[in-house]
Amino acid sequence: MKKTATLLVIIAVLALTLLPVLSACDKADVSGGGTDRLVVYNWEDYIDTDMCDDFEAYYKEVTGRSLSITYTTFDTNETMLTKVLKGDANVDLICPSEYAIEKLLRAGCILNHGDVLKDIAQQAQSLGLTFDGMSSLGNGDGNVEPAIMDVIRSMFGAGELKDDSGNVLKDASGKALDMTEYMVPYFWGTLGILYNTSVITPDELDEYGWGVLWNVQQNQKLENKILMKDSVRDSYAAAVFYMYEYGLLPEGYEDYTVQSLINCTDNAMLEAAKKVLTEQRDHISGYEVDFGKDDMINEIVYADLAWSGDAMYAIEEGGYDEENGYQLDYYVPSVASNIWYDGWVIPTTVNNKLAAMMFIDYMCDPMNGIRNSMEVGYTSAVAKDILSSDGDVCDYIVECYSYDEDGNPILFDDDGNQTDYDVNEFFGDNRRYPTINATLGVMRDFGAQNDALVQMWQQAKSGSGVPSSLWWCLLAIALAIGAAIGIYFLVQALKRRPRKTGANTSK
Repeated sequence: MKKTATLLVIIAVLALTLLPVLSACDKADVSGGGTDRLVVYNWEDYIDTDMCDDFEAYYKEVTGRSLSITYTTFDTNETMLTKVLKGDANVDLICPSEYAIEKLLRAGCILNHGDVLKDIAQQAQSLGLTFDGMSSLGNGDGNVEPAIMDVIRSMFGAGELKDDSGNVLKDASGKALDMTEYMVPYFWGTLGILYNTSVITPDELDEYGWGVLWNVQQNQKLENKILMKDSVRDSYAAAVFYMYEYGLLPEGYEDYTVQSLINCTDNAMLEAAKKVLTEQRDHISGYEVDFGKDDMINEIVYADLAWSGDAMYAIEEGGYDEENGYQLDYYVPSVASNIWYDGWVIPTTVNNKLAAMMFIDYMCDPMNGIRNSMEVGYTSAVAKDILSSDGDVCDYIVECYSYDEDGNPILFDDDGNQTDYDVNEFFGDNRRYPTINATLGVMRDFGAQNDALVQMWQQAKSGSGVPSSLWWCLLAIALAIGAAIGIYFLVQALKRRPRKTGANTSK
């Protein structure tokens, strides 16, 4: 009893000790206290944290008031949606992907930016704020890439957002919902394959495409060295593209466009996707959301289903040598892929509308956009033409690529002379700035079929049955436990056995 009580005390002490640490993992204060507060809910590893400190200083300079930013993170859109839709996220700004924004719009959880501007108009005017650099405000696209805004309008503009019955979604006034009035793009990119250049060749990628993630080429070095995203939407998309490329689609779906396929959740498609995802389990290492890029850099695995920004970060962190080039590279199969857009939205829970709008506008500034992009690897939604024509932006890119973090020059010509980075190489990189075309599909909200998709995903991840290797492990464990129990009872029986004494011994 004393041992039990002591154990309970130890557990209680550990719990009290670790509670603040565990809480800090979910909610981190980027900076100190202040009069005003801004709570930002964003993806992990998705901002240069110095930007938060700089914005606090900017806010103080403009408003004369101190500001404290609380920066909280999520790992997938689904994690974020669960909290927001349940009312468990009391935040001022969120950065979801396009299909998640559509779902939040359906649920009435986010505000029209025009309405927010009306609410803060008097404050903004007194401070000399115009928000000219933002998009979605009825005055053109601001600093945001027009091509991005065009795609969002075509997919989620007025009349395009509908309920499960096909009725156009409208706001309280009866006006058709238009996503461009509720979000400002932040980052954008593609879904593709991050790969180790010493294990997978360009010829393999060109020939096998999405099949590389199923190791259809039977590359022995690659077997069980593949990671998939622990994200239902992204892994489902990869499965659909793989079926599309290899003629594995259910009968009747062969002529679907990429855009239609990526958003098709008919039962036949879900069953086909479950089959190929279940089969894939025999060839992969596992599923990840954030650690994949580190495992690729450390050569723990050799291929990863990756978002373009994570891929670019890993490529540059993975290293470069003159003989072999970059250790890692990124490939988007030409047959089909996903193009995605993440953007800032203001939830109905907002407490500081002025700071929220100022923060979005601050991130749309060209210099801030490129600083942020260079730090995290993702492509800023600030228009490429605006960035490439800004002298300070170009100088900053050249400085980042011409010197290492210790200030040592890293670029040399063939004669060994120091040379500057060609900024045209940055803006001309198709991995960073892909061409938007019909082979790149945009995800939509799956509506009522979302639960069926999640159920399929859980079944695919767990597999159709218990692997034989696991059965052998379970058998070995059972035998070990049985042996231990047998030995225990044998020892107890020997202890109870009567001992012979010298008085009873006869010759």
